Amino acid sequence: MTCAGSYLAFLATLLGGCSAVRVTPDSQGVSVLLGPCGRGLVVVESDYQSSNVSLLDLDGHVLSESLISSSTESSGFGVALSGDVVTPTNPQNDSEIVLIDRYPAGVLRFVELATAHVRSELSVATGFRSNPQDYLPLTPARAYVARYDKNSNPGRQAWDEGGDVLVIDPSVPAITGSIDLSASLAGEPAKFSPHPARLLKVAGRVFALLAAYANDYASGTSSRLVELDPETDSLISTLVLDGLRGCVSLAASPDEQELAVSCTGVDLRNGQVADSGLALLDIAGAPRIYKRFEASEFGDDPLGFALSYPAPGVLFFNTLGHYDQESGALRALDSLLRLDTVSGQFDELLQSEGEPFTLGGVQCAPSCGLCFAADARRAGGSVLRFVVDSAGNFAAPTAIRAETRVGLPPRYLGAF
Repeated sequence: MTCAGSYLAFLATLLGGCSAVRVTPDSQGVSVLLGPCGRGLVVVESDYQSSNVSLLDLDGHVLSESLISSSTESSGFGVALSGDVVTPTNPQNDSEIVLIDRYPAGVLRFVELATAHVRSELSVATGFRSNPQDYLPLTPARAYVARYDKNSNPGRQAWDEGGDVLVIDPSVPAITGSIDLSASLAGEPAKFSPHPARLLKVAGRVFALLAAYANDYASGTSSRLVELDPETDSLISTLVLDGLRGCVSLAASPDEQELAVSCTGVDLRNGQVADSGLALLDIAGAPRIYKRFEASEFGDDPLGFALSYPAPGVLFFNTLGHYDQESGALRALDSLLRLDTVSGQFDELLQSEGEPFTLGGVQCAPSCGLCFAADARRAGGSVLRFVVDSAGNFAAPTAIRAETRVGLPPRYLGAF
């Protein structure tokens, strides 16, 4: 299995897991009113071969053990869910949720919450393995899709360049356009492509985080944050995150005045921390970096693939452990960290249980004083629920099993 630039590919290659599709509980829809902090969590469980999607409310109660899974019929629109499924970065507040089936499928699934019915599916592969990473709705008839990979042989069908932001009409659904991001890499060698990893709408503005890897993933250049104009589907500005590479995580502060970016660095082998770090961006005007933290300030491990704001001036994120590339011996575990971005003080909240690559997505609801983390090992594979005070201090977590019949481990979290 190869999925260049994807967390799944890195883990699957490293861990070498392989299994048949497992049978999950019958699909069950939910009807939940939208509250001040949303409705709850979308939990994606995966063994990297098959997936199940569960729903939790913010109190930690299981709403649906299986909204949809790899054993769910695809309703004639396509193939079943793969083992590489994620949710959008922005909260999903509508009557349906979108699931992004990344690599190799390149499919968006529109799932009705009340019925657990797949309303429709849309392939965004356009003739190649496009590896979509994020989805951002703009209006009922317009949305953006970040396609991570670039097509090595384009020109055979419409919208097949890749490394772009697709424009789609989710009501159909259908592809209607594409935003060329190549201008963001002006001055860089031709071997580098944008590799858009995240999309975020903040205070009416739209941003895309570009990881900026070489087409063969052997190297990377400084990542970028670009602003997009949703009226004209064009590039407004580019901010080069100088010296930070492999930037794939993006979060907005509670007051929507700043963004936080987390970068893994390019080489995750043996826990390399070069070019890994955090950047805080002031977006009151044109985006600018006003503070940064190198990964080495937090220890010897690169930063992970998820971060969130539990309170103003506080970040919640993970680091990646690793095995020795030659001997296979355990060298470091994953960690969950809390950072005071004003003072720079940080605390380790916990480590992964027994092995690395098991602490996954994080999600916070700051106005309700809650944070969550996906833990593939602890308590048999659970979602950790943290109560957080107004200063961003964490109480000890409660472990929640979102799905117990099969026990696929939770990997990613989204808000709905």
